[in-house]
Amino acid sequence: MKKITNKLILGIGLVLAIGALTPTLTHAAAKSMTTVTSNQVLTTDGNSRNYLTTGTAPLYSKVPVYKSSKVVTKATVLKTLSTTADAGQTYFRSYRAAETSNGDWYVKVVSFDKTYRGWIFAGTSDPTANPSEVSGGLKPTATFEESTVPSYFSNTTMYFTTPKASTLTYVAPDYTQYKVGRNLSATADFYKDPLTVTKVGTKQNNRDGNATYYYVIDAAHPQVNGWVKQSDVTTSPAN
Repeated sequence: MKKITNKLILGIGLVLAIGALTPTLTHAAAKSMTTVTSNQVLTTDGNSRNYLTTGTAPLYSKVPVYKSSKVVTKATVLKTLSTTADAGQTYFRSYRAAETSNGDWYVKVVSFDKTYRGWIFAGTSDPTANPSEVSGGLKPTATFEESTVPSYFSNTTMYFTTPKASTLTYVAPDYTQYKVGRNLSATADFYKDPLTVTKVGTKQNNRDGNATYYYVIDAAHPQVNGWVKQSDVTTSPAN
């Protein structure tokens, strides 16, 4: 039997040490090899790309396969935003999508008030053709829904409640669509105009208390036409 030398013992120990490290090194190498395989602008209708955050994933500055990517908004903050009772400022709109080599999808989103922006995990389904096919940190949502106009309005004339500058009409009710808002910045000059209600709808997800809006037509001044909050119109003209 060969004599076991110190050199042989040292060699065996080195082999065992390398073997023990191999799984860790392999895993780290595999993780670092994940890459972005596509990164594209989303072109589907903007109304189909509105979301609430779920609070299960944070916002990143870049797709998080990059070493320079950082968390810009924590998941706990996004969880709070998902149930806030604001007017709709914290809805999110997606505008880019990226796929990684391991099959994950990330989308770049911005809040309606532009306070929050970044990349967020959106599951393993392709959101470029069907934006509702997301999971992870986002869930699709309706921000505003129209309903049947009550027959009451067919014979009812409406007027702006008071001649105040803060009464506005909107192309889309405020914070129900990204970058689509006011149509007329003040209605003080038109407060005595008769208005016809042609559409009715409500905000969703307890935004602004699920406020009701009317779409009004001003025959005398068509530039006024737009959505107005229910509380800003009445059946009697102001004095």
